[in-house]
Amino acid sequence: MIFHLLIVDDESIFRKGLSEYINWETYDCVVSATAKNGTEAIEIIESTPIDIVITDVRMPSLDGIGLAKYIYENHPEISVIILSGYSEFEYARSAIQYNVAEYLLKPAAKTDVINAVQNVAKKLIESKSSISKSEQAFLKDQFFQELTDHVVPDDSLNKLSDFDINLNNYYVAAFQLPDDMSMVGTLKDIIIDNKLNSYCFRYNNLIINVYFDYENEDTSAIIDNCNTIVSSFKKFTSLNVNAGISGYHHSARDFSTAVSEAILALSLNFYSSAHVVEFSSDYVAGKETFSADINLLLHDFENSVIQLDFKSASDILGSIFNKLENNFSDENTVRSICTQIYLICYRVMLKSNTLPTEDEYINKINSVSDFFQLKETVRNLIDDVKKQLTQSSKKYSSFIEETIIYIKEHIADDLSLELIAQNVHTNESYLSRTFKKECGHSIVSYITMLRISMAKDFLANTNLKTFEISDKIGIHDPAYFSVIFKKNTGLSPKDYRNQFVR
Repeated sequence: MIFHLLIVDDESIFRKGLSEYINWETYDCVVSATAKNGTEAIEIIESTPIDIVITDVRMPSLDGIGLAKYIYENHPEISVIILSGYSEFEYARSAIQYNVAEYLLKPAAKTDVINAVQNVAKKLIESKSSISKSEQAFLKDQFFQELTDHVVPDDSLNKLSDFDINLNNYYVAAFQLPDDMSMVGTLKDIIIDNKLNSYCFRYNNLIINVYFDYENEDTSAIIDNCNTIVSSFKKFTSLNVNAGISGYHHSARDFSTAVSEAILALSLNFYSSAHVVEFSSDYVAGKETFSADINLLLHDFENSVIQLDFKSASDILGSIFNKLENNFSDENTVRSICTQIYLICYRVMLKSNTLPTEDEYINKINSVSDFFQLKETVRNLIDDVKKQLTQSSKKYSSFIEETIIYIKEHIADDLSLELIAQNVHTNESYLSRTFKKECGHSIVSYITMLRISMAKDFLANTNLKTFEISDKIGIHDPAYFSVIFKKNTGLSPKDYRNQFVR
């Protein structure tokens, strides 16, 4: 590799000495130009390929520091060596902020100049080698991403040989990226450290690992490798990561299919306690049309809960979950149906004058990690609903029933204990004492909880705006409604509604 030098000095004797009295070709260098100040040097740099600039400090027009600054800001690929007299040395060192490579005192010995240039040349070679490797890695990743997206023309498949990869016999593993994106590099490093004959690259929110030159269909070594990666990641970060493994493939043209299989297998971790799942042709995720059946089952489930027939409700739940599991329904679909089950219970409890169970269930539905935990969460919800509805089935006195009916019919009004007592023809003290005894809540607490429960129902099941909802439930200041709602639920109305958006 030949390095092009530019000598900059306002004294011709120094320019001539540096350019003519050193046999630069011996050191793989050539003096491409000389300049008597920084301004001239910039004109040359803009018109001539230059790798290394050797410049004096004190020069008319534009000095060496100004030149170093210009190069740093406009041509960072060019290295700068500064020559200065002893009295100028401290001034010259101010150029350190401009990434100057070497400093030499004038008059510099011939060997010192040569050594400085050789040191700079060595660093340039290392830098260009590093950039070349980085560019190669980028191009390789880009090629595999395009191969995954099925946008690589057949005549471009010969690039595989450029990357020293053979896709005649291979598997693909897809690893989900952790939620903590700062851990992505850690996951990739662990995959690289534990790899068989493989190559990994990032694809959307996944890391894809290609196991190539695999001569048989025995996946035990690949499964062991993936499990090692999963356990190592857990050990170093305390975070879980899952993987899905594709079927066996024999052509680069099938690569997109292989990745799709791996991603499907990865999604089926939801139905497995294992962290690594293999693709099987038995998996036909989402192929069966069953929405009508599910809707019918949900309707029957609601009727059973209304009738307090919890044995039937439990059997229907079993049918729903069996259908979801047999269909390998995607995770979002399963969570959405579980949310519908929650809302059915919620509505039934509201209608039966029972305050719905705590929102911990909707939080769990959105956060548990697999199908079986989700099923258990819904079962626990039904047990809780059964307990509350069974208890509430004991009739209130006609006086309290009348009070509850009045509150519900006038929930949009400015309710007060005095107003309610007047309308049910009793005094405030007796109403307050009797309501607390029969319902277990003060009348004010009941009104607040009922309003919040109704607001939740509106947020989950309608497109009403927050101010419209607050008006319907008798809190006529939308800002105050938001404060009260967050105080009682831990979420703003907007965040609560977003839980139900799928």
